[in-house]
Amino acid sequence: MNAWATRPIIGNEGINLMTEPFFYIIVNPVAGSGNGAKTWQQIQPIFEQRHLDYQVKVSQYAGHTIELAKQIGNFATHDQAVLIVVGGDGTLNQALTGLRATKTPLMPLAYVPTGSGNDFARGTDINQDPLKALEQILSATQPVSIDVGQYSETTHHHAGYFVNNIGIGFDAAVVASTNHSKAKQWLNRVHLGNLAYGFNVLKVLFKRKPFALTVNVDGQQIMIPDAFLVTTTNHPYFGGGVKILPAASPTDGKLDLIVVEHTNLITFVFLAIQLLRGQHTKYAKVHHFQSKHIQLMTNSLEYGQMDGEEMGTRAFALDFKVSQHPFWYIPENK
Repeated sequence: MNAWATRPIIGNEGINLMTEPFFYIIVNPVAGSGNGAKTWQQIQPIFEQRHLDYQVKVSQYAGHTIELAKQIGNFATHDQAVLIVVGGDGTLNQALTGLRATKTPLMPLAYVPTGSGNDFARGTDINQDPLKALEQILSATQPVSIDVGQYSETTHHHAGYFVNNIGIGFDAAVVASTNHSKAKQWLNRVHLGNLAYGFNVLKVLFKRKPFALTVNVDGQQIMIPDAFLVTTTNHPYFGGGVKILPAASPTDGKLDLIVVEHTNLITFVFLAIQLLRGQHTKYAKVHHFQSKHIQLMTNSLEYGQMDGEEMGTRAFALDFKVSQHPFWYIPENK
């Protein structure tokens, strides 16, 4: 059965079902090495041609999208409004984070993906062609409820949301190494950014060491002494299209956790091949958990990443819950 067909629509939590919404738009011009600015130039005439009501704000520095979303959420003068994000997954994360801290925390979001990864679009059936993604938005007449992750760090007194995943260990170290790679920006310009990611996968693979992890899920505590990759995810994808957990769904009201133990190079390559085939979760070195509430703890300093953005290194004590947010679009497979 089509999951989208049975997913409840958010319409009873202060969100009105709308036919002609006012569109607030946040554009991150530097997303995808300038793809955000190019995409806005491409789609902006459509708003004029169709005589749509809209207001655009441009993100100008790191973290600015959070402040812009707060302004929109707190001072919006239109009851029936949608916030469109033109940017990457990190921009969408910031828009959600800012909006949730306002007096209209459930204003529907919409997304035109222009980043280098765009995993949220893959996981929620949003077309990566900006014109087609915009048409999914403009054709909608009501929002769809999508799961979003909610986290808190008990030792750092920090909390927030994620739209894709939070990773500890291997994938987070790859993100950090890639972001600081001199070749990344140049490769992104020629649409070969995945090469930088692939190179750093190999680089980190030979340097990272396993670490002890404690998992609490559904009243059970599991100790994993040699964890290597730890990812709590909202949908199947991470790393720019890698289907890390094929069974994960952004509409089931649950989060999924995958833990891959440290292993030798031959076994790692074997698991990587099985990953590409979607068969990796059945092996003993791979652990899959699914729940509405997950807790993780490390004693050692490890890299962390959230929606492709660095979280730095620290000993993590994370508490995960699942929430929902209305998104304004028609999923492609509905």
